[in-house]
Amino acid sequence: MRNMNVTAQRLCVWCGPVMVATWALAFVFLCRFIPPPDPAYTPDQIVAKFSDHTNLIRLGLVISLFACALLVPFCAVIAAQMRRIEGGRSVLAETQLVSGGLLCVEFLLPFAIWQTALYRLNERGAPMVQMLNDMSWLMFLGIISSACVQVAALGIGILLDKGAKPVFPRWVGYFNIFLSLDWIPAAIIVFFKHGPFAWNGVLAWWIPLTMFFIWFVVMTVLLLRAIADDERQQQRATTDEPLSSGGGSELTRQPVS
Repeated sequence: MRNMNVTAQRLCVWCGPVMVATWALAFVFLCRFIPPPDPAYTPDQIVAKFSDHTNLIRLGLVISLFACALLVPFCAVIAAQMRRIEGGRSVLAETQLVSGGLLCVEFLLPFAIWQTALYRLNERGAPMVQMLNDMSWLMFLGIISSACVQVAALGIGILLDKGAKPVFPRWVGYFNIFLSLDWIPAAIIVFFKHGPFAWNGVLAWWIPLTMFFIWFVVMTVLLLRAIADDERQQQRATTDEPLSSGGGSELTRQPVS
């Protein structure tokens, strides 16, 4: 019988809320990127905004770089619980995990570009700083395909769960599929500088951002419940094992290594 490392999984779960809280605080109080700068700002307005608190923005970006790396263990524990549904050939779990890793990289790259814009802020021309800022926001919000695939794979996996006691509630599967569709408008920000589809608009920024935070809350709660349920199943199997004529007992779920 393989033992599940419950403590490690719970630590990975809490990486998600820590990432979101740290990233949000850095963006709000240090970078002051929430709300985002208007896409219609002139180059001089962008330089002026960055010049007001340059070192605080730099610090906020460094903190955000470290915080975003915590997305990887959070996605890893989701994959671990998805494998209870799929078993050995867990293609959806692996799709979710790889997509989550790509999403982490897609967060990190814009931070590096913002750092580049700030590194020689007073030596570069304002149009160059504006270009780097545009590039960062278009990447940060517009490269959304990995996130959509990640939550869609999770949602489909949940809906395919035919176990007597599903790992996750069925409504969470629909929620994740809805989320994958809700984030799509962020992909078209490249066409807009004003309105709800601009990078500071309701449909491309505020609603996807709100749903992103809600997703982390929902998944944190349900992952902790799923891990506790898996632990109880392992303990029950261990207790029943000596009573089994074959020297072991079968679990209704594949245990997570």
